[in-house]
Amino acid sequence: ELIGGGTPKTSVEEFWNGDIPWFSVVDAPSESDVYVLTTEKKITIEGLNNSSAKLLRKGTTIISARGTVGKCAMVAVPMAMNQSCYGVIGKNNISDEYIYFQLKNAVQTLQQMGHGSVFNTITRDTFKNIKVPFCNEELTNSYSLLVKNYFSKILNNNYQNIALTNLRDTLLPKLISGELSLEDL
Repeated sequence: ELIGGGTPKTSVEEFWNGDIPWFSVVDAPSESDVYVLTTEKKITIEGLNNSSAKLLRKGTTIISARGTVGKCAMVAVPMAMNQSCYGVIGKNNISDEYIYFQLKNAVQTLQQMGHGSVFNTITRDTFKNIKVPFCNEELTNSYSLLVKNYFSKILNNNYQNIALTNLRDTLLPKLISGELSLEDL
């Protein structure tokens, strides 16, 4: 299933700076990363309800569709996204991990099929021309059982990296200023 995004009116303050992460291509992780955990901007429930943005569930794969086509990320927490992206979730019990890898594998083809005079764009019609291999539900479920633990470990490592970065950012200024010494730790 393909899900479109949206942008709440930027002129309405009540729509912004809420608790709902709002994904745009600037929030896309590096090529070697899988998850998007946080976003530069956040919207309110009012912003969500008064725009075409939709709340994506954890596990949804996001792909950028305009400009930098093909940036992929798996949603780590429920979030919305702008209209320059699509959310992709599997139908008929197809796992999130299977969808993520199939979409990553299709990026080059999607980029080649893109069009636009100012910047490259893919549309819903572009996705109709992509053939996603599907063996059967049993095989895709077996695949998912194999990779699900790796995805969990990747996500846990991401959260651990954030915690360690925050700890470093707290301790380093105190160590440099002399407020703390290594013996205090």
